Amino acid sequence: MSQLPQPPPFEMKNNNKKKKSKKMPSPQELVSHYEKQGMETQDASLKVIQELQGALFRIIAANRSPKSADVTSAKLDAIHSRLLQIEMKVDSKPSYPQALAIGVAASGLWNAAGLIWNSVRRATSSSPDSS
Repeated sequence: MSQLPQPPPFEMKNNNKKKKSKKMPSPQELVSHYEKQGMETQDASLKVIQELQGALFRIIAANRSPKSADVTSAKLDAIHSRLLQIEMKVDSKPSYPQALAIGVAASGLWNAAGLIWNSVRRATSSSPDSS
């Protein structure tokens, strides 16, 4: 019968029912661990990559629970509604030609108000004082 493979050194050990976490090993340490088991450097590197991909896949699969999907959906709904609000605000702003027309109209009103003011001022200043 074949021997069971030894666990990699980066797994957590269970001593006295207390979990102790070790410092994460470097890639060189992981490769050298498998080289000590008789693997060549390239095979050891591929083994390390395979284990890391497996761990990453398990983490991603664990995060795809229905609860996280609900949270993600709620976040997307909130972002979508905020984008709709911003779009409505942008659409309600006048375009450049509209803003130019508003400016021209305001300028004409301002000039008309100035002419009325000058007319009233001249009319009051040319009248003789009755004092």
